[in-house]
Amino acid sequence: MIGVVIALWFYIGFVFGRLSCANGQPVTNSPIIEPELLAKAVDHAKTLAVTADPQYKQHQKQYQQLLEELRNGSVEALYTVAQSLNQRNVGEDRITSVQLWHALADGSDHVASAVALGFSYAEVDKELALKYFVQASDGDGEGPHQASLYNAGRLFLELNDAASSLAYIRACATVDKNYPGYETPSQTNTCKEAYEQLSNQIMSKTAPGIEDASEMFLYASIDDFPQENTKEFTKWSKAMEFLQTYAALMQAEDGTTDDATKKAKAFETYLFSAQEQLLGLQKSSKKLSALQNYLLEIILGRIQVLVTASTKSEL
Repeated sequence: MIGVVIALWFYIGFVFGRLSCANGQPVTNSPIIEPELLAKAVDHAKTLAVTADPQYKQHQKQYQQLLEELRNGSVEALYTVAQSLNQRNVGEDRITSVQLWHALADGSDHVASAVALGFSYAEVDKELALKYFVQASDGDGEGPHQASLYNAGRLFLELNDAASSLAYIRACATVDKNYPGYETPSQTNTCKEAYEQLSNQIMSKTAPGIEDASEMFLYASIDDFPQENTKEFTKWSKAMEFLQTYAALMQAEDGTTDDATKKAKAFETYLFSAQEQLLGLQKSSKKLSALQNYLLEIILGRIQVLVTASTKSEL
């Protein structure tokens, strides 16, 4: 259903995300580093002492500080060494850098290491890359990592989860409203453009089923409409409850003809109730996005098909 939309991302790619990795963050839990891995990190750090820097004494001071922090298990020192190892682009060194990032991301929820792992796995294991971009997108506990929101949304789409893709791209596009201190204007603009293009492509290039349409609906407005505790949200929630009850009854249907008419009437009741709520929501069409109106038409159309089929089965 969504495969054709993936072309949207080919020209954007992950370049946008690479331009801004997470900065340092306070880390409350120290990672557990295997002795052998720590020894490799220390050995590499020692090579950093060699320099032609005219500010030799200052360089040595910084090197000694790095080495001391590294031996004390400093997260930032370990991350600095991991970056240096990865940049050497040598097989064994790159493996060591990834191992260090894993220790930091898995053991300390270190944002920058999770971002690095997301990029490391992006072309070879998309589900694992997605895991780390999602983890990094949570940021430092006070605000999100904006680039990772975008990259997670991109990967969700590649994995055919359009609803989650819309959710993460929208979150990236609205960081300026919810977490202005964590927003980069260029990233916000890129995400707004991506969200708009993704919405347009879903409307013009796909025909989602009722389940996909229902999953996407609440993420299909960049203005986050309808919001919780509003009459429109209540109508949507009730409609979904009626449809879920209908689906549960259908799955429990034993296929016998006993009380067939009674059962059909019960099914119709839930369908009509869902239809009534959604028609009421449709009256708010000026507040709904174009994509939401499109998805609502699909859901209502499918409900009408089910109602017609149910009615015919009674004859």
